[in-house]
Amino acid sequence: MSGEGSRRWTVIVVREGQVESRTVALSLRRAILAGVAALLLVAAVVFVAGKWVGDVASQETVAALEAEVSELQAENAALEVVGERIERLESEYRQLRGVMGGDLGSSGRDILLPPLSEEDASARRETGEDEESRFVWPVVERGFVTRVFGDTSSSPLGEHAGVDIAVPVGSYIRSTRDGVVVEVGEDPEYGQFVRVGHDEGLGSLYAHNSWLFVAVGDSVEMGEVIALSGNSGRSTAPHLHLEMERDGQPVDPLEYLAEGT
Repeated sequence: MSGEGSRRWTVIVVREGQVESRTVALSLRRAILAGVAALLLVAAVVFVAGKWVGDVASQETVAALEAEVSELQAENAALEVVGERIERLESEYRQLRGVMGGDLGSSGRDILLPPLSEEDASARRETGEDEESRFVWPVVERGFVTRVFGDTSSSPLGEHAGVDIAVPVGSYIRSTRDGVVVEVGEDPEYGQFVRVGHDEGLGSLYAHNSWLFVAVGDSVEMGEVIALSGNSGRSTAPHLHLEMERDGQPVDPLEYLAEGT
């Protein structure tokens, strides 16, 4: 650099490993401008690099937030399904509690046996031929028959295979005779149903229920409650659809129930 009081600056550039050098003379003004330009260049590089790093971080943050939102939406949808299921179960539970008069107790099946009428109790004590031929009415509330066996007036599918008994939803449905549960399930036509096999080649089916209390293989007694009436399946109003068969052939339930009504 120049001596004291000089207004010019001299820069000597020597390449590493070489003897020769270059001398560049700069005025103070040019030196200042060059320094300022260098600082601006460095600042620009730092700004661009910082912005790029910030953009990358922002994109990663947005992606993480979008993933979290999607996860929360999926969880919310699952919770809605669970909530609907709980509401339905609570509604069914309240209905059952109302039917049972409050506390369900701990022995689910025993408490579902309301006292038999004196007529039914007397029939249960009988022996001999009367006991063997005895049937009881399938609903605790007597209800009223809305369609009979063989009716074709309102069915495009042919003769009506059973008898329809109109009763409110939640009414006790009971086995017409001693037997064993051979089938339970839910069908588009019958809704929730129970099929019971009896002796002498007899069988009975109870359809359109709202609640079932028995399972396949359960032994049931005459008058034992096996379901609650409902409006499930192909049904236009709450009722019990009862079918009976002997040796696999449909028979008129009222011919058998007349003795027990």
